[in-house]
Amino acid sequence: MKVIALVAAWAAACGAPQGGLRPSEGAAAERAGPQAARYDPADPRSVVEHVCAATRARKSYQTRFTAVLTPPEGDAIEYEGTCVWVRPGILYIHYTAKGGDEKRIVRAGEKAWVYHSLLGEWVSAEDAGLSGAGRGIQNPDEVLSVLARHAAAARSLGPGGAALEFSGDDIEKVMREQAQAGSFAWKESRAEIAVHADARGLLRKFECRADLKPADPNLKGRVRYSGVFDVVSYDAAESLTFRDEKGQEIPLSAEIREAVEKARKENR
Repeated sequence: MKVIALVAAWAAACGAPQGGLRPSEGAAAERAGPQAARYDPADPRSVVEHVCAATRARKSYQTRFTAVLTPPEGDAIEYEGTCVWVRPGILYIHYTAKGGDEKRIVRAGEKAWVYHSLLGEWVSAEDAGLSGAGRGIQNPDEVLSVLARHAAAARSLGPGGAALEFSGDDIEKVMREQAQAGSFAWKESRAEIAVHADARGLLRKFECRADLKPADPNLKGRVRYSGVFDVVSYDAAESLTFRDEKGQEIPLSAEIREAVEKARKENR
């Protein structure tokens, strides 16, 4: 169960939606490099640079995802959920795991909150024991930032497709908020992140796969994860409406609303 708790965050990664490039996105592509501005679907580096720059320039995007986490022992755990990212760093996540485990997460900048069903209120991620909520692989902007920095190492998956492999310290950087120090043997672990663009060079699908070795010698076997994240909308959703088991809307706390509004003002 210790390993499951550490790696479950892989199930909340997000991708980016469809649409045309706007002037601001063209500027972002230029900042990412000349290959991003001159999109070439046959060049995996161009695919990664272009979709990362265009996605990070968007006002908001929403994805739906499904994922499977297989621990060294016991049954695999299936996840499904949705995610909305809003510039410059507001994140809403809602997912449910097989068996009924449900998570509602909001992050604004460096602060994050998780809804506590038993208490019926929002608590800080630290108080919920989920200090990594909305970070690393759970945060699409952070993932895209990592991909953009490693774009030169991308390999082709065919026109409009590219994949990047990570091992050692690179995985630890992606998982830095989810994995406690010493939790995995990073040099013996590996992961792959793939992006798929449409004919216009905009991201339509995001895939993650990981094969991790626990550092604890008492935990035999490996932790495996796979997830597929499909685009829902571009610049349409600005938040998620959270609901309880009765279908009633869960309002955000005053603290969350203030943090979100502060982040929005900083982007105006």
